[in-house]
Amino acid sequence: MRRMLALAMLFFTLFQVTPALGASLQISPVSIALAATESGKVLNLRNDSDVAIHAQVRAFDWDQADEDDRLTPTRDLLASPPIAEIPAGGQQVIRVIRADRAAPERERSYRLLIDELPPEGGSGRNGVQFRFRYSVPLFVAPAGEATPPELHWSIVEKSGQPFLRVSNTGQTHARLSAVSLTISGASVPVAAGLLGYVLPGRTRSWPLTNAAGLLRGRSGDVSATVNGNGMKAPLTGSGSP
Repeated sequence: MRRMLALAMLFFTLFQVTPALGASLQISPVSIALAATESGKVLNLRNDSDVAIHAQVRAFDWDQADEDDRLTPTRDLLASPPIAEIPAGGQQVIRVIRADRAAPERERSYRLLIDELPPEGGSGRNGVQFRFRYSVPLFVAPAGEATPPELHWSIVEKSGQPFLRVSNTGQTHARLSAVSLTISGASVPVAAGLLGYVLPGRTRSWPLTNAAGLLRGRSGDVSATVNGNGMKAPLTGSGSP
């Protein structure tokens, strides 16, 4: 019984963080960019199942601290309607509206969390309810012309484990994907798809457990796609955080 409960909890966790696994609710676009004085955008929710789905949309201010993401509820963005029923095989339009349409002095970063709510009165199989969560990044451009992301790549050690650390000294965010390292002629893949985001003036790090033996005390190069554009940059060797 204890093992079955542990497996059920693991299954629930996987569905929370990987909604693409059999999820019926489809979200578009998957990322939103607003001009400095643009009032808002439309978010489309599509239900590919044969039963109605209820979804809730919430807005969060998005920052990064201690090399990790931080989300804080905000009223800067309003979702209309905030809770919606999407009929079987149908769609629902959610209007995302800025409360303050003044041009910000710096790029503003937000996350829209869309929760697929359990059906009313539903019990779920074996009493376990599954609910999917989607996270859509939203950026508001600053007034004037902002500098593109300027990234600095390095390897650091935390508790004996190597991490890829990326600092962004530019004025706009960096979306990192297709990241790989070349160290002493050896290629070390980090992420085939999306690795994550580094917000302006912030730093993020990701573990490199499979590359531990190659990375210690060495330098090399990093290849990545940043905001849709391929790039190559120097990578500094191991050091303390």
